[in-house]
Amino acid sequence: MNTLNDALAQQVFKAMAVHRPQLAALADLGDDEGDIDIRLLGDQIIRNFPWPIGIEVRRLLSGSMREPDRRRLDQLFRTFERSVQFLAFVMLAQLWKARKEKPFPLPASFVNEFQRRAPLVSLGNLTWMVRQIARIWKTTDSQWFVAEIGTLVTDKFCDELDGWVPERNEMGHYQVNLTGEEVQRRCVMANERIISLLTKLAFFSKYKLVSVRDIKVQKQQYHPAVFDHRIDVLNSGDSDFKTQDLKNPTFTESNAVLLLKGMKNVEEYLNLSPLVIDTHGEQIDTKEKLALRKDVFLFSKFREGDIFYSGAEATERSDLRALSNYAQLVAEFQDMMATLTPAS
Repeated sequence: MNTLNDALAQQVFKAMAVHRPQLAALADLGDDEGDIDIRLLGDQIIRNFPWPIGIEVRRLLSGSMREPDRRRLDQLFRTFERSVQFLAFVMLAQLWKARKEKPFPLPASFVNEFQRRAPLVSLGNLTWMVRQIARIWKTTDSQWFVAEIGTLVTDKFCDELDGWVPERNEMGHYQVNLTGEEVQRRCVMANERIISLLTKLAFFSKYKLVSVRDIKVQKQQYHPAVFDHRIDVLNSGDSDFKTQDLKNPTFTESNAVLLLKGMKNVEEYLNLSPLVIDTHGEQIDTKEKLALRKDVFLFSKFREGDIFYSGAEATERSDLRALSNYAQLVAEFQDMMATLTPAS
């Protein structure tokens, strides 16, 4: 019987294979009766999405989420929210970078709203950000680092995102007591909508989300310097991230999470810090760091000079103020706010 997970895995994998043709061959690896191994397709989806999205898909495709119950409904909304959050952060990082490199005017309406909305992550704030940044970007005559965003983020797409917000707010605060039958209906409807979103975001499988662990300089006499980058690829089915050592004639930015167009050239990247950070490289060398979690974290709020994050794997709240680069993260966020909310 075709389950909710089967439909999701088949359709999202098909969309992902368009962007990564080498995956297409896996769709032919069926059993003796020719049936496709849904678990294999699901594993490839998880491994090829950037980890903040991939881990939510992993939870959604787990055995405990097969039934159309309240747990699955909550996870469908969680997957949607994380996916939109990652998209919004990629777009925000690009806008910040572009305005640092070559300042251009921003609408006063955007500046005022951004100053109010940016310090707190909510689905409504994220969908607003996606729409408004896309509109501003069209006036810059510049190319997106993630080229597919230009054709994806239309007013129609943003209207679809906005359609989730009232229901997410209602479900998130448990303001409604749904019957089992209504939960099942909403699961089916939300499943179709999450399939639509994930297939549209399948292009992220072309890119690599990495964390720069260390950069070492090798310089020989009369030869240009070579920079050895030790990076973790943050795309995995089991969060045992793949570590690679890359040599490059120039250098990237240290202690940062980067989105790359490919592993062969680390010179082309979009720095997602401080919106996305990775604490796996942090050494637990003081008593204050004992409570630190090793995880990929996404920005959640900025309040009274402190920056807060929510983990990809960790479900409990984590205090990251003991991080060795915490002051740098705060300074970077403040710089982003100053760049995108200039004083008149």
